[in-house]
Amino acid sequence: MTPTDLSKYQTMMYRHFIAEIVKPMMPHAEVIPAGWNNNLHWHLGHLVTVPRALTLGLLGEPLGIPDDYRKWFAKGTSPATWGDDPVPSAEHLLRELTGKSEALFDELAGKEDVPFPKTYTVTIGIDLTSVAVALPFSMSHDGIHLGLLLALRRALK
Repeated sequence: MTPTDLSKYQTMMYRHFIAEIVKPMMPHAEVIPAGWNNNLHWHLGHLVTVPRALTLGLLGEPLGIPDDYRKWFAKGTSPATWGDDPVPSAEHLLRELTGKSEALFDELAGKEDVPFPKTYTVTIGIDLTSVAVALPFSMSHDGIHLGLLLALRRALK
C-alpha cells in the first residue's frame, strides 16, 4: 500500500465516521450554540473545502468545487456572514463530504511529490510543501473537526 493509498483509506474512514456522527444532528444543522462561531452546516462545508484548498489550491489548480465555497467555508468564515447567499444545503454538503473526498484522491494521483509553487504555513506552524505533506495534515485537520463536532453534538442537546 502506497502512502497515498494509506492516506485515502484513513481519510475515507474518518469521513464515513464523521458522516455517521452528524446524520442524527442534521435537524439542528443551522443552530449556532451560544459561545460558538459556527454550526454543523458550516463544518460540513469546511471539511469539503479545506482539503481541496490545501492540495489542489496550493498546486495552483482549480478546486473542483464552486468558488463561493471558500467565501462561505474557509478558515475564519461564519454562517453569520452568509446573509441571503444561496449556500449549498447541509444535506448536499454531507453527500459531498465523502464523494468529493474520494474524487480528490483520484484528482491528485501522480501529483503527490510535485512541490507547491509556494510553501504554505498552517496556523499551527506546519509548512505544507507538497501534496505528500498536505494529506497527513488534512487528516489531522479532520480529527480537530471531529472533536469539534462531538462537542457541538453535546452543545445541541
